[in-house]
Amino acid sequence: MLKFNFKIAWRNIYKNKVFSSINIIGLALSIACCLAISMYIWEQTHYDLFHSNEKNTYRITNKQNQAGKLYLTATTPGPLAPALQKDLPELENTVRFGNWSGLLKNGNKVYEEKNVQLTENSIFSVFNFPLLKGNIKTALLATDEIVITEKIAVKYFGKDWRNNPSLLGQIFTLNGDLNFKLAGVAANPPENSSIQFDVLLPIAFLFKIDKWSNKWGSNNYHTYVQLKPGTNVTAFENKLAKQLKVYKPDTDDILQLQPLSKQYLYSKFDFFTDWGKRGDIKYVNIFLGVGLLLLLIACVNFVNLSTARSLKRSMEVGVRKVTGASRKQLIFQFLSESVLIATIAGLIAVAILKLAQPFLLELTGRSIEMNLASGLLFSFFLLFIILIGLIAGIYPAFVLSSFKPIKVLKGKPEVTSGVGFRQVLVIAQFGISVTMMICTFFMYHQLKFVQSKDLGFNSEQIIRVRLGNELKGKVALLKRDLDNESTIAATAPATMSLANVDNSTNFEWEGMQQGQEFLITQANVDPDFILALGMELLKGENFKPQNENDTINNFIINETAVKLMGLTVGNVIGKRITFFGAKGTIIGVVKDFHFKPLSAGIEPFVFRYQPYAPYFNLFVKTVPGKTAEAINQIQKLYKKYEPEAPLEFAFLNESINQLYSNDKRTASVILLFACLTIFVGCLGLFGLTVFAAEQRIKEIGIRKVLGAGVLSVARLLSKDFLNLVLAAVVIAIPVAWYASSQWLQNFAYRIKLDWWVFAVAGSLIVMFAMLTISIQVVKAAVSNPVKSLRTE
Repeated sequence: MLKFNFKIAWRNIYKNKVFSSINIIGLALSIACCLAISMYIWEQTHYDLFHSNEKNTYRITNKQNQAGKLYLTATTPGPLAPALQKDLPELENTVRFGNWSGLLKNGNKVYEEKNVQLTENSIFSVFNFPLLKGNIKTALLATDEIVITEKIAVKYFGKDWRNNPSLLGQIFTLNGDLNFKLAGVAANPPENSSIQFDVLLPIAFLFKIDKWSNKWGSNNYHTYVQLKPGTNVTAFENKLAKQLKVYKPDTDDILQLQPLSKQYLYSKFDFFTDWGKRGDIKYVNIFLGVGLLLLLIACVNFVNLSTARSLKRSMEVGVRKVTGASRKQLIFQFLSESVLIATIAGLIAVAILKLAQPFLLELTGRSIEMNLASGLLFSFFLLFIILIGLIAGIYPAFVLSSFKPIKVLKGKPEVTSGVGFRQVLVIAQFGISVTMMICTFFMYHQLKFVQSKDLGFNSEQIIRVRLGNELKGKVALLKRDLDNESTIAATAPATMSLANVDNSTNFEWEGMQQGQEFLITQANVDPDFILALGMELLKGENFKPQNENDTINNFIINETAVKLMGLTVGNVIGKRITFFGAKGTIIGVVKDFHFKPLSAGIEPFVFRYQPYAPYFNLFVKTVPGKTAEAINQIQKLYKKYEPEAPLEFAFLNESINQLYSNDKRTASVILLFACLTIFVGCLGLFGLTVFAAEQRIKEIGIRKVLGAGVLSVARLLSKDFLNLVLAAVVIAIPVAWYASSQWLQNFAYRIKLDWWVFAVAGSLIVMFAMLTISIQVVKAAVSNPVKSLRTE
């Protein structure tokens, strides 16, 4: 029976090649998009699930009250883990991570390793990070041991590192003076791990050389706990909340638990206290919504196009019913046909997805592949296709199977039922298209606004050089040499990157009142910084070069800091402040500038000048048209002082634009899907136009015989559909306005929602709709009335 149904279904598909092709193409495009989104969501929501202890593993986070405002940090004090292990019997195990980087050397091979984690042996008990070489029970127990990943092993020892009998025990030197012996080689952390590392060092080594790092004031470490099976998590978290107060009686900080499974998508922390591989649940939700909408549109089009063929198939239904076919058999027949079409479309969708891999990689920055050789993925694909076939085919199956054979064979099938339902589907389709078009425009417009907004400093022709360990304390030497080059206009060392700065702390000032405290972001810069970056000094004076024995502490603050102090630009100069325990004087006020993404407002900022404190970055302003030559000079002179460390640099404007890369990609993907919804929606509209023309073919013939012209007939057929599209536009505009407004709330500085955008988007949709229906409308309007009336 099933074989017979599919055989009949294939004949119907083959017989109606044009109609079937349109149906399959629309369905295939929608399925391809849905599959791509499904793979993306699957990948994003399955991070860290490979750990065997995942359900019992949590990260401890810290809710802090600073200057009357709550902040959430991912870091905790160094001694917290062993203290909790001692005090709380619910704990099975704990492990700490500290983020490091440095110059790692083995033999004559030297590389800057950015992903170094300070941790302890319990990492191998809490997490599933296996060792390929070494003893998992003892690795990292000694303070002079190091563990590297297989990727790093290949870099230092070549692809044949596994066969090196003297591998373990090899000596690595960190930052020129710290020696470690190789205790193991770990497998590379999986792609779906939010915890990533290249090198592991024992955290006890840091505590040995820096006693402060293991004090309760050192809020620098990620602390993970593994709870014993059966632990009441809510009760444990209540007990944990005030545990910090036991060791820091003066603190109001509250400890909280973050499930390991939520770490990847739900990590939004202040002060850059989080690190590792992170995603964002916001984008997952956006793409989930888009995927569901595309799936809905795919099913809607199938319904519309199948219904459009109902008149042509009514005779088939009538004959089969007369010859004994039951309605149940007919429903099964039509569902078999829809499942077959969905299967064909699904296979084409997989091919489309395969061919679109390079484009998707460029568009999203991710490789989205579907490996049907995997049993789980194949089962998901098969279930997905069958489900689409059933959902899309169930309405046409019930409509077509409901025809009464007597009326059908007399040429009078009742196919007017469900008109209202089909109209709602058209409105929904084009409403979604208009909404997505408008939202995409505003996303692009906002991102363009962000890129063109005056940031309060000049980011063009500025190169930010990351300083190696040798240069952090003696950057003045490199600065002096670079200033003598004709291709370089100015240089300025600083502790911050300027693209996204977040290192807030408290400070006090002369005349400060109770309740006025606030956090202020700071950076150590030299006297050339403000001039090199094109910042505007509103009042006072710039820093002056200091000698080694100078003990003067001068500060320059921004306008926002002045306002929060309750002062004016005119009377703040000369005020005494205490900052990081050092007393000093405000000597200048700089115009507000953006040192965070435009999703945040401008916050208070203070510049300090301590020339003999370490710097981490050097800003180099190049002469216009001489950037390439300037980079060559920078490389040459950098090697003079850092012969082993590689030069790392970035253009400041590119670093700033990178802050909005996720939003840009999201806007591009939504634009793509908006175009697809319009295209697929127009296919559905075409189907309904065919359906309407078939329904009114005799009416059209009579009208033409009575003298109606082509324009009159065209207007008759098109007005109903245009009214539906106009209704979709009217409904979509407030939805798009609300959605765009909500997204723009993410930016402290944003564009206005101009009315003309809504008008243009609506007009474009109406134009696309008119072009779609015009072909069939004109065809029906110019048809010979004699043919349509011959059977009457």
